[in-house]
Formats: sequence, structure tokens, C-alpha cells
Amino acid sequence: MSVCSLVVGLLLYQAAKQEQQLNQALLSRDVTRYHQISSLLSERLSVWVESLKYINESAVDTQTELVDTLQRSMDFLLLQWDVNNVWVLNAQQEVVYRQGEILPDDVKPMVAKTLQEARPVNGLHCFNLCKQISSIPVLTNAQTASVVVMSTSVQELLALLSETTHAELAMVKEVPNTVSKQNRYYLNSMLNESQQRFMSDVLQAIPSDASQHTLVSTGVEVSVNNNAYLVTFVPLYADLSKGYYLLFVHDIDERKQAYRTQNLTIFLGGLGLVVTFLTSIFLLLRRYAFKLTVLSNMLPLLAQQRFNEFKAAQENSFNRNIWLRDELDTLGEAAIELAERLETLDQQATANTAKLEKMAMFDNLTGLPNRSMMMFQINKQLAAMQRQQSGMALLFIDLDNFKKVNDSHGHHFGDEVVKLASERLSGVIRENDNIARFGGDEFVVIVTDLDHEEQVSAVAEKLISQFIEPMNIGEYTFYISISIGIAYTENAKSSTLELMRHADTAMYEAKLSPGSGYCFFHASMNQKVVKQVELETAARVALQKQQFFLMLQPQIELATQRLIGFEALLRWRHPERGMVPPGDFLPMLENSAMMPEIDFWVLERAIGLLANLNERGYRDVKMAINLSAAQFANSALKPYLIQLIEHYQVDPKNIELELTETELVADIERAIEVIHEVRALGCLIAVDDFGTGYSSLSYLRMIPSDIIKIDRSFIAGMLETDSDRNIVQSTISMVHNMGFEVVGEGIEQAEQMAELVAMGCRFGQGYFISRPIDENSLWEVVEARVTNGCWQIQ
Repeated sequence: MSVCSLVVGLLLYQAAKQEQQLNQALLSRDVTRYHQISSLLSERLSVWVESLKYINESAVDTQTELVDTLQRSMDFLLLQWDVNNVWVLNAQQEVVYRQGEILPDDVKPMVAKTLQEARPVNGLHCFNLCKQISSIPVLTNAQTASVVVMSTSVQELLALLSETTHAELAMVKEVPNTVSKQNRYYLNSMLNESQQRFMSDVLQAIPSDASQHTLVSTGVEVSVNNNAYLVTFVPLYADLSKGYYLLFVHDIDERKQAYRTQNLTIFLGGLGLVVTFLTSIFLLLRRYAFKLTVLSNMLPLLAQQRFNEFKAAQENSFNRNIWLRDELDTLGEAAIELAERLETLDQQATANTAKLEKMAMFDNLTGLPNRSMMMFQINKQLAAMQRQQSGMALLFIDLDNFKKVNDSHGHHFGDEVVKLASERLSGVIRENDNIARFGGDEFVVIVTDLDHEEQVSAVAEKLISQFIEPMNIGEYTFYISISIGIAYTENAKSSTLELMRHADTAMYEAKLSPGSGYCFFHASMNQKVVKQVELETAARVALQKQQFFLMLQPQIELATQRLIGFEALLRWRHPERGMVPPGDFLPMLENSAMMPEIDFWVLERAIGLLANLNERGYRDVKMAINLSAAQFANSALKPYLIQLIEHYQVDPKNIELELTETELVADIERAIEVIHEVRALGCLIAVDDFGTGYSSLSYLRMIPSDIIKIDRSFIAGMLETDSDRNIVQSTISMVHNMGFEVVGEGIEQAEQMAELVAMGCRFGQGYFISRPIDENSLWEVVEARVTNGCWQIQ
């Protein structure tokens, strides 16, 4: 009998424990589903707001356009999602738009957190009634930060929770009772009369000794109208002192009846058939324990969105036969149905999120991260530096002369160049480094885990090595070089914008050297940037106020000293600084927006001077004009030349356009095409500074030029070194054999001139022959130094 009593007592205890576990499982499920559904409803608003820039017919460029878009959408928001209040705040947390009530004070910390963390923040605001609050950051196309705050009714939340939990729900408010020192609870929801009466009875039925902790952690069982219910509270605020809760009321009467029946069966069976009873109870408890274990392991998987593991865990765990099912099978089936619905919602949200993230964070052309993603990665790496105690470098990469490709071949070829460049750059960086397309022809690379900045040099050289080989796109070949600016830091407090500005400054410094190259940022570059800006401004003023002028250096036939032409050289006479040396302003203006305007001014001025020479009887004298890379690639060059030739009535054969080897070889196919167009007009083409650029002899056959100008560096050294003399002599011989004329530059001694004549060089120029002549003094000098067409060397 004692054994039977013990067994029965144990079975009754186990049944009570199971009942408690079921209550706990219900409570866990209620909490989990509340947070899941609340998050889904809030994320729905966040996704809608964040997608405004992409789903509207017109882009949301400004805060005003954002407000207009929200105003137009209010009917949709109210009808579709019961959005009853909308506020728009600027970056200073000032309300710039309000639809509905005044913004509550306890919502403002959510706005501040949204601006600080640049992500949506969700919560609840309860006063007379509770409302869901969503605070969503918006960055317009004008780069203006705003926050959209929306409040929605909790009715949809309560309806979905009621549907998925099969429970009656209401919002309640805890109010301190100063008389009995026992807090009481009052309804804080919109309910119909029957729901109001039922919920009031439930609250009255809560035992007076039921503590706040008990209601939140385990719940209490109450009896209303002779029916058993499980009552649990879910706090709506982390701060329990606010006293707002979500009340769940589960009908457990059927389960309680089964529980009482089970206890009676256990008791009677224990009296009659101890062995059979013990065996049955053992099998029953084992099955229940298994189901409870499966459920306790399965339900957390839903919160973690591990749906495949959830499916694997529930297989063969619950009985689907209607005659053999118990409460746990019903609970398990409900969990499975919930999992299927949540998985579908999660897949849809994941797909939508992935699309939005890809649109917002990745470049469509190259597939690389874009500017927004790179800025995020830079901030992330700076934060990681505090823990890792290492350095990082930001490399700003620009494709040199990319505008020439776009202007001469169209944007399709430009896009292909950018894609090939992204593949080459991506192929050499480490897995833990990051690369992004920053826009146009600009790329940014982050190199991390560095001990010293010399390590970055190796990375930069690897990147440059990828552009030694030309790019073959269709039938065209492009020689693309890159300029890399490097900002290195070991200071985790460095700002992203500061690093970007430093790398950009260093990149422009690297561009001053021909070909591919890289440059580290140092503080003195800031002064150079200021000087560059001041110089461009002064140059624009100089062009407007005619401070620029030309100096003309005579070119003669060396053997007879016959005057054959002049080379036009740009000079700048500043009203305060006086004569500005060409080396001080031409290299800095070379890549500026001012250069094309200056180029065309030089072209018109030089041809105008040529027309004046013709009027004074010098009809066989030519004018040599230097072209910059930008002017050479400009599609307006040919029509402008035609216009000037017709306007000034000059012979095109007296116009000589000079280009350096570097400009020609940068895009050899386009260069040849332009040269053919210019020569078709009758103009001459001269290759300037021959011998200082690329593989000169190999490209010379490809370039349909008329004149080759030997660089002054070889002329200066040919009397002292055999190597320079041999280079000059072999170049003259080879160029003559190819049918071109040769001009020697930089002749400063009579011996150099005599040596060039002996080598067969027909033409030359230099200080020995004449220094450049101010255009205003040209006629006086020509009349004084030209006799019978020959230049008198003094």
C-alpha cells in the first residue's frame, strides 16, 4: 500500500509538474510571438519608408519632397496599416511635419537614438491608449538626414497575437493602491462590451497575493464563470515601474478537466493495478517528456529563425491521428503551423531586405560595394582598431584620362573600362580587405591589420602592376594608368571624412606625375590644395582680364638659318606677382576644369598671330601650337579648327599641332583617328619631347605624324656623353628613313647647332637661336633680325 501511495503520489506530482511546464511553454510562446509579430509590423513600416526613394515616379531629393510624399500616402497608411500619427524631424530633432497629435516627449529619445545609430528604432507609447511607435531614418538623394516617426494602433498586433496564440488579449495598466498597498490593474484597450466584462472579471479574479513577478514570470490560474484560465502578463516597457502590460488569457479549462480526470485515473488505477498502472504511467510520461522536450527545443528555434532545424526536430514527434492526439500534439501542431507562417513571412522579408540592401549598398555596374557601404566599412574598421591596436590605410584610386575614353568612344566603352578595372583591382587585394566603387572612375580600397605604412606601398604597387597591360575592348586598345592617394592612420579616433579627404588630396598629388603612381598624404598637401584652388581662381580671372599672352620662339632651318616658323608658348603676366613661371601654373592647371578653355584660347590666339604674319608677307612661316591631353580628346577640336581656318583665311599647312608621346599612347586608336582627321584638314602633326615617353620607336610607326621633335634633354647632353649623341644621331637617321622631318629642341650652344647640322638635322630652335618673343614685340624683333627670310643669330 505504501508503494502504491508512493507511486500515486509521484504520478500526481509529475502531472502537476507537467501542468506547470505547459503553462511555462504557453508563456514563452506568448512572449516570443509578441516580439516576433511586433517586430514584423514595425519592419513593414521601415521597409516602406526606406523604399520611398525607389518606388516613386520621382526621386525623393529633399526633405520637402519627403514630406510631400508622406502627405500623399496618408490615406494609404491609415487604411492599410492604421497609421494615425506621422511626424518628420530633421537632423536637429526639430519637427518639420506633423500629421495628428503633438509628438510625445517619451518618443524623442527614440528619435535621438535613430539619428545616432542610423537605423530604425521601434517601441510603444502608452497614455490613454497604447500605440506602436516606429522611428525610421531617411537619407534623401540630397544627403539630408531625416527621421520619420509613425504611430499605429495596437489593434492589428492584438488581432494577430490572438489568432496565433488562441488567447484573449488586452492592454492593462497597473495603478498603485495607496490604501491597501496592493496594486490594482485596469484595462487600457478598446474592447466591446462582452470583452470588457470578461476581462474585468479576469482581473478581479487575480488573487490579491499574486505578485507582479509571478504574473510576468509564470502567470496565475483563475476561475471565471466556472471556467479555468491561465493569466499572464507581458511587460510593454523594460522599466516595470511604468506599469503597462499585455494581458494574455488562455482557456485551459479543457486541459484542467483532463488534468483532474487524469489524476482520478491515476489514483484509482494505482489502487487496483499497480504494475499495469506503473507501466502505463511510465510509457505515458516518457511520451509526454519527449514531446515537452521537443517543444522546449523547437520553440526557441522559431525566435532564432532556424526553420530547417525546427522542421527536423518535429518530424515523427507528434501524433497526427485524431483519436490518438493529446494537448501536446495540438500544441505541437499549432507550433508547426506558426513556424510555416513565420517562415513564409521571414522569406518574404529576407528577399525584400536583400533587394533593398543590394540597391542601397552595391554598385549595379561592377557588383562592388558602393559609397554608402564603403563609408559603413570604414567606420567599422575604425571601431575595430581600438581592439586590435593595428593600423589601416585608405587608398583612393582614380583612372587617369578616363574622361577621354568617355568623350571619344562613348559611355559604353567607359563602362567596360570601369568593369575591367574593378576586376583587376579586386583580384589582388586580400580577403579581409575591402574594395568599393566610389563613383565614376573612382575606387576605394581599405587595407587593415597593418604594422607600418610601408606595407601599403606593396599593396599600391600590386594594384599599379595590374594596369601595365592594356585593356582590349572590342577592336580598341586602351592604355589606362591609375593614380592612388593613400591615407594611413593608427588613430582609432580618426574620422571617415578626414581619411577620405586626405586620400583624395594625395591622389591629386599622384596625378601630377605622368603614368601610374601613388602618393602618401602628409600635412603639407593641404597647403598645396589651397594653392591649387587659389591658382584656378586666379587663372579664371586672368583669362577674363587678358593676363595670359603668347611668347613665340623662332624655328629655323639650321644650315641656312631660314625662318620656317614659331612655336607658341603660353605665359602669364600677373598684376601683382609679375611674370608667373610656366612650371608654377601649367602642371597644376593640366587636370583642372579651366584647361580646355585656356587651350582653345591659345589655339585661336596663335592662329590669329599666324594670320597677321601672312598679312605682313610671311606666308611660308608656320605656327606650332601645343595641345593638352584634354583638348586632344575633345570632340570639338576639329570643328573649331575648321572655324578658325575659315575665319582667319590661313593655309592649314602652316598650322602645326604638337602632342607629347604620353598623350598619344594613352589611347592609341583614338589618337590615330584624331590625327587622321586633323591631317585631312591639311594641318601638320608633330610629336613633342620625343624619347621621354613610352616605347617611342615601337609606336612611331603607328602614329601618322609629320615632324619629330627631339627632346632638349638629349640635345643638352650630346656634346658631353656618347650615349646622348648616339641617341640623337640614330633618331635623326631613323626618322629620316621613315619620311619624317626632325626638329632639335633646346639648342643653347653654337657647337650643338653645328653637330646637329652634321648629323643631318634640318630644323631647330632654342635660346642660342632666340629666346621666346613677346607677341607684342614680335614685329619689331622680326624686322630687326630677319634679312632675306633668314634669322640673324646674335
